[in-house]
Amino acid sequence: MYQAAVFIHLASAIIWVGGSLFLALVLIPVMRRFAPAPGEPPTLPPDLLGLIARRFRLISWICIALLVATGLYFLPTRYGIGFAEFFSLGGHFVANLQIKVGLVAIVIWLSVIHDFIIGPLTSRLLDEMRAGAEPPGYLPLLRRCVIWIARINVLLMILIVIVAVTMTRGTPV
Repeated sequence: MYQAAVFIHLASAIIWVGGSLFLALVLIPVMRRFAPAPGEPPTLPPDLLGLIARRFRLISWICIALLVATGLYFLPTRYGIGFAEFFSLGGHFVANLQIKVGLVAIVIWLSVIHDFIIGPLTSRLLDEMRAGAEPPGYLPLLRRCVIWIARINVLLMILIVIVAVTMTRGTPV
């Protein structure tokens, strides 16, 4: 059972972090190259990035749920850490675990804002703009917020992986 949980945990992390890095480093920069000039028709479907992002959103939330579930499974069964031990000053492993859990909480909170509040609002406003509506003055700010939240999340995900490695492999010298 433990090996299956480790596989699920690692596979979920790989898919979530790798997919996020793919979006940020590959897909979005390539999509920007195909953005039409003002007044020109799009060469790609206008909401292709939105379609891809919504599809990945489902996959990423499944991965988040699996990571949290398997992480909660590991604590008492593998490491003997319960609620009281988690909130103790229990040394290197527990300190890194607390940092990791805090970072995960921040990433989940930012993901909720990105995926369910600001992202959908921005998409709706862009769709209305494509249909001929006048864009609101705050649309550029919303777009920058979506981009920066995603960037910060990717950096935090990488930091979570680094903390996870130091939990089990020790701090690099």
